[in-house]
Amino acid sequence: MQENVQAQPQLSPPWITYFNELKNSIGADPTVTVGPLIPVGGNYIILVHALSDEKARALATLLKSFVEFGNVSVTVIVTNNENDIVNPLPCPLDAFEIAHLFQVALENNPYFEQVVVQPQLPGGANVVFPVFAAKVIQFFNDDISNLCQTFTGVAANVFHDVMNDDVCGIPILFSTSCVPSSESAQLQNTDLTPKLFY
Repeated sequence: MQENVQAQPQLSPPWITYFNELKNSIGADPTVTVGPLIPVGGNYIILVHALSDEKARALATLLKSFVEFGNVSVTVIVTNNENDIVNPLPCPLDAFEIAHLFQVALENNPYFEQVVVQPQLPGGANVVFPVFAAKVIQFFNDDISNLCQTFTGVAANVFHDVMNDDVCGIPILFSTSCVPSSESAQLQNTDLTPKLFY
């Protein structure tokens, strides 16, 4: 007697999702290559290669260099055009210097729109607001909660996942582009009646 055994769904481990977030956000820049994901003794290394020294230094300063998923760690290593490993810039850096690093690191990235330096609250210290297009980043991820089994994330949130929350004590507040009220009439699907399917 032979049993029919169907393969159980295989879910992408979190380090694969993280690699794909990095590849589909930072790697969307034509001057940056992300990958491969290299297994090293139960942990992983992700290589990020930039075509210029300045961009490599900015990325090394802004990207999370080490992430843990339970007992599995991921180390992100940034290299320049000569394949030399690049280290982050040392502190202290002020908000305007950090904003410049975002401009250099993301200037060719299709998701990046601008960087703004201003206080988060009136009278407070300056913080850095990298602003991203109101777009989603999507890739296959074995997500069984999604009809197409994809990961779908707002661009600003995906960049937040792979970049530091603060640099030299200066908060980084990842933001989505604002839609001016004058453009609200151009928004699609504003007059659609929802359709319910049972």
